Amino acid sequence: MNRKYLVVAALTVVILLSATVLGVFAARQYAENREGPPEGKVKLESVYLAPKVPGRLLEVRVEEGDIVRPGDTLAVIDAPEIAARLDQARGAVASARAQYEMAGNGATEFDRRRVRAQLDAARAQYEYARSSYTRMQHMFSDSLIAAQEYDKIRSRYRAAVSQLEAAKAQAEDVESGVRPEKVAMARGDYQRALATLAEAETAWSDRVITAPKSMRIQTVVLRPGELATPGYNLFAGYGLETPSIRFTIPESQLHAYETGQVWHLRTGFGDTAFRASLDRIVPLPSYAAVTSMYPRHRLGESVYELRFRPLPDEPAGHLQHNMTILLDDNPHP
Repeated sequence: MNRKYLVVAALTVVILLSATVLGVFAARQYAENREGPPEGKVKLESVYLAPKVPGRLLEVRVEEGDIVRPGDTLAVIDAPEIAARLDQARGAVASARAQYEMAGNGATEFDRRRVRAQLDAARAQYEYARSSYTRMQHMFSDSLIAAQEYDKIRSRYRAAVSQLEAAKAQAEDVESGVRPEKVAMARGDYQRALATLAEAETAWSDRVITAPKSMRIQTVVLRPGELATPGYNLFAGYGLETPSIRFTIPESQLHAYETGQVWHLRTGFGDTAFRASLDRIVPLPSYAAVTSMYPRHRLGESVYELRFRPLPDEPAGHLQHNMTILLDDNPHP
């Protein structure tokens, strides 16, 4: 039994010694890594593209890794609802345009003849009703007809008077032309129809997803036949404009850097060297991730991010996202 305890104790001592040796080795390796030049990363602007209209993907014209230019078509969405809305809007515009033109042109000769005929018919009906009413009025005074029959003839006469007045008003309206209010109302309907058509055409154009800038496609999320919803990213990539090179430094080293300085940078796994200017110094929140894989700050020390831009005509066009970049120790004029 005692022999077992001795074996366990010996193994425990061996494990602790091994952990101590490995820890010392790791600390020495970490210290050696800390002595190298500052390391940063190339950061390109992320670009995400999402549709504004729902529908199934009809075409996807790019693959992951492709480089596209502004205006290049990336995908086309099949949206029959938008096509139906567009046809409806076009029909509404045609109808509203005709109404507006008719209001501006006024009544036609056919309309004038029709109104004159209605007026003549109303006058004839009025004359007949008036003569009948006059005759019945004398007969009622002489008690030759009943009161009920007299009331019926009087009602017909009053209806004929109203119809004649309506026919006169309609004839005057046609002869004097369309009222300005009706023209304005027709114009408003036409403008509203045009706005609806413009909205439908915009939705129709949104079916086609194009590249907003020069970029490299990193991810293609959906394929033809799959359903795309508004706001759901279909493509992700990086812009091809001048990259930003970012380094993380502790507060104790901040005094060595000023915006506007020009530094020599080189790729971490190659021999390409170029010059870059320090554009800005950004304080990072305490919970921010450190850019370098070998942090150089002490506990409780604030962390800052240096953002460099390669100078024009420098051989930095081949830089890729997340490449490792090394920074020289001293700025250069």
